[in-house]
Amino acid sequence: MLINAWVIYDGTTNTYVGSEGIQISINCERLQAYSPRPVWLKRTLSPGDGTTIIYEPTFAPTSIELLDVNTIPGFWIEQDGKDTMVDATTIAAFQATCDACCGSVPSVVPNIYGGNAPTFTPVTLNTFCVFRLDDGGVNSISQFSLDYQNQILGGTVLHKSHITGVSHYQCQSFYTTLTPVLGDVITSGACGS
Repeated sequence: MLINAWVIYDGTTNTYVGSEGIQISINCERLQAYSPRPVWLKRTLSPGDGTTIIYEPTFAPTSIELLDVNTIPGFWIEQDGKDTMVDATTIAAFQATCDACCGSVPSVVPNIYGGNAPTFTPVTLNTFCVFRLDDGGVNSISQFSLDYQNQILGGTVLHKSHITGVSHYQCQSFYTTLTPVLGDVITSGACGS
């Protein structure tokens, strides 16, 4: 019952191999419980000179992490005490490959990247204008900062104006989109007023 799959991340050695075109053989009958299961690999830059990429698998990404182009999907398998993130389109496709097994040449699990995961995309700083119904006071500004603290770059909130019960907040983020809070309206770019 051997099949092949492209490897994205070696969980046993904590090594990213998604761009090296490595395939492994998998014995479908020896997979551990909960294999395969969905996993995402978060790729971020470490602090410093911006040249070292940190690779972190997660089984429960946030909606913001899913919007990040540097978070890539895959499936986690456990076999013989080893953990690996493999490239597969769906669990059903993985299972169908196991069910259709076996010929003289092992079948390859249907995949997204074919041994060449997308390269890391350097992050860019994006500016947003957020419109929020509030009184424009100090407490409202503080609450805005708290509401978006996990999405924006700290210290970048500018309260640009307050017109007829609507505050205009300008902020920056490494994300390409922000998730609105409390019915806020978000536009890309600097606030016009």
